[in-house]
Amino acid sequence: MTGIGAYERVREAWTRVEGGLGRVLPASLPQLAAPAELPAIDAVEVALAVSLPEDFRASLRIHDGTGWPHSGSGQPSPVPLDYLYDTKQIVETTRMWRDGYHPEPDWDDPQVWAHLVDKGTLLLNGPVRPIVGAPGAVVVGDMNGDVHWLLDLDPAPGGTPGQVVRVDIECASWDVLAPSWTELLVRYAEDLELFAADPDSSTLTIDQDLGPECEWGVSLDLGGTRPAWLRDVQARDPHQ
Repeated sequence: MTGIGAYERVREAWTRVEGGLGRVLPASLPQLAAPAELPAIDAVEVALAVSLPEDFRASLRIHDGTGWPHSGSGQPSPVPLDYLYDTKQIVETTRMWRDGYHPEPDWDDPQVWAHLVDKGTLLLNGPVRPIVGAPGAVVVGDMNGDVHWLLDLDPAPGGTPGQVVRVDIECASWDVLAPSWTELLVRYAEDLELFAADPDSSTLTIDQDLGPECEWGVSLDLGGTRPAWLRDVQARDPHQ
């Protein structure tokens, strides 16, 4: 994905998102932040020692995150989170995420993950490794500090570097929302448009005071269902 092409595709996707919000949640539009400066985006890469996906860099040049919604403020969140981080918050929160990384060989194992999925205590949708604090992730937004959106730069087999993952740590749920940031925005735009046309058919639930609920994109009925990349892995009970 080239730089100019990436920017054009992301700009088009954001235009669709903004158009959808204008139809179903216009009070949220002021919460979309101004563009980030290129030096600030470069500083994220330096601070975290990563190369951000080109389309996410382009997205920051359009909106450097979103504002924080407050009940009764009249400006709900424009995204199904409390907010998307700006460049500084991306660095701060990703560092906090990495600080929580404690390698556990007996648990950070596809055989164990297969066992936990089979038992219904771990929900996995897509090619993502369920490792809290994994250094191959960049945290880009959250809801109540429990639900996060990550850019997964080190996906499981079959995944795409830069895929967007929704992680609910408390519920042990990991969902690949889209293979890229651009495709995430397009998916969100399509659901906003569908909500405008037929709310009952959309996967969005929108609170006019707070914004879209964070369950957007969650795969239902995953209990006991392995993603394709774990399908042939022999399960291992870590307690035995």
